[in-house]
Amino acid sequence: MTTDTVKEVKDVPFNKTPNKTTVQNRRLTYINRTDYVSSPAVQERLFPILYEKLILRHKSQTEKLEAINTAKARTLTNVFLDAGDQMEKMQRQRDRTDEDRARDEALHEQEQAVAEMMPKTVLTDKVKSREFLQKMVLEKFLAGGDDEFDYESVDEDERWDDWDTLEEDIRAKYFDGETPEEEEKELTGQTGVQDF
Repeated sequence: MTTDTVKEVKDVPFNKTPNKTTVQNRRLTYINRTDYVSSPAVQERLFPILYEKLILRHKSQTEKLEAINTAKARTLTNVFLDAGDQMEKMQRQRDRTDEDRARDEALHEQEQAVAEMMPKTVLTDKVKSREFLQKMVLEKFLAGGDDEFDYESVDEDERWDDWDTLEEDIRAKYFDGETPEEEEKELTGQTGVQDF
C-alpha cells in the first residue's frame, strides 16, 4: 500500500452517528446510573403543575421548612452560579420565537389536562404519585423533550453503552439464528435401520 493510498483512506469521512436503538439504550443507561428521574429539581422544571399536585401535596410542614432552610443555606459560590444560570435562562427567554411560546403554551395546557384527569388513587397515595411523576419524566427524557438537557453528551458518548446488555443481545441473536442439533441431524443409511 503506497502512502497515496493511505492518505486516500484517511480522507474518507467516517460517519459515527449512533442509530435510534443505540441512542435509546444510552439514554436508558444514563437514567439507570443517575438520579435524573427522581431529582426534585428536574421533576419541578419539567412538570411544575404535576410536581405541585403529586409531590408537594404529600410533604409535611417539617419537610417543607427543611427545603426552605436548605435553599437559604447556599454558599456564595452557589448563589453566583445560580445567578449566571438565571441570566442565561432570561436570555433564552428573550431569544424565543412565537412558535416556541405557542409550543410551551400547548405543553402547559396538556400538563394541566393530565393533572385534572388524574385518578384520586394516584393523587392521594404518596408512592403512586411519585411513581407516576417519575414515569412522566422518564418518557419525556427518552423522547428528547428536556430542552435544557445536553442530549449529545449521552447520545454520542460510548461510555453510556451498557456492555452487559449488548453482550446478552449479541448472544441471544447468535443462538436465535442457530437451529437445534436434533433438527439438523438426519439418519442416513441404506436401509434406515442400524445394524449391530
